[in-house]
Amino acid sequence: MKNNQHEFNQVLSDIVKTTRYVKTEVIQSLWSGYGEIARFETNVPQYLSSQSNRKDKTFVVKHINPPAIQQHPRGWSGDISHQRKLTSYDVEAEFYQHWANNIKPFCALPLFIGQASLSHSCLSSKMIVMSDLDSEGFPVRFTTISAENSKVCLRWLARFHALNMQHQPADNWPQNLWPLGTYWHLATRKKEFNAMEEGVLKNAAVKLDKSLNSCRYKTLVHGDAKIANFCFSDDFSQVAAVDFQYVGGGCGVKDLVYFLGSCLDEITLELNFSQLVDFYFTELHTALKSFKSSCDSQEIEKEWRPLVNIAWADFERFLAGWAPTHAKRTCFTHKITVAAIATL
Repeated sequence: MKNNQHEFNQVLSDIVKTTRYVKTEVIQSLWSGYGEIARFETNVPQYLSSQSNRKDKTFVVKHINPPAIQQHPRGWSGDISHQRKLTSYDVEAEFYQHWANNIKPFCALPLFIGQASLSHSCLSSKMIVMSDLDSEGFPVRFTTISAENSKVCLRWLARFHALNMQHQPADNWPQNLWPLGTYWHLATRKKEFNAMEEGVLKNAAVKLDKSLNSCRYKTLVHGDAKIANFCFSDDFSQVAAVDFQYVGGGCGVKDLVYFLGSCLDEITLELNFSQLVDFYFTELHTALKSFKSSCDSQEIEKEWRPLVNIAWADFERFLAGWAPTHAKRTCFTHKITVAAIATL
């Protein structure tokens, strides 16, 4: 264990170019015990402290250190699940290293500082070092939010999607990320599919997947755009996103419906869903124009709007196998799913 910590410290020092740092806080543990995310602060001498502001002094380390024995909170352990997680961390490291710093000026997210694999473990231990969003002006977190305040996240998603929009992208796009973004798409969730109760939704699963993923216009989707992965400014007017393990190609409405389902209760969704979908598309048009995209925004909306309900039904399909009694499965989501299947 001492050698492991020595290597961790040495590699981290090489990345941040100093040995003067201290771990100040464990922000959270990674899913299924695969490591932790922690905040560090550089411990500069007092006589230099006036020359270094708080923003430069703190940074965040995502340390992936898979357990020898995997234990999933809902019982979905196994080689397939384990390999999917390992791939997701490779994808995230790739995204931060080769995409994030170009995206950051337009959509707030952590600045990539460095990443490295650690040799002390045969279980794919690595670290990703990034800037601290708290010190950059995004210290607020939510688990639920009002319909009005959700719009700042929808604006972020619209800008992210517009910035990365592709019309009939090449087969190898986006290189070294997930070919299909999101963690729940059918090809990666065969065990959950097999666990589904027989019925209309299971019978429609392949058609839902094909309808959603064969669109001509594709973008980068965040892939896990839940409210917990957004960091807000103190006045809630600005937002940054984190956790890009499942970023990849796809239809932007997957992020849209997953986000809304993550933060709004059933009644709020019932009352505001149509308005919030309209808001997202308005922001998408504005962002595409702002970025001088060569893609036709009207054609994108024409293709993507009918896929909103399809995307929701596709996520419902995942929940029906993964956690059939999940609180996100409501009368509202059932109604959307039924409507989506009727259009196939």
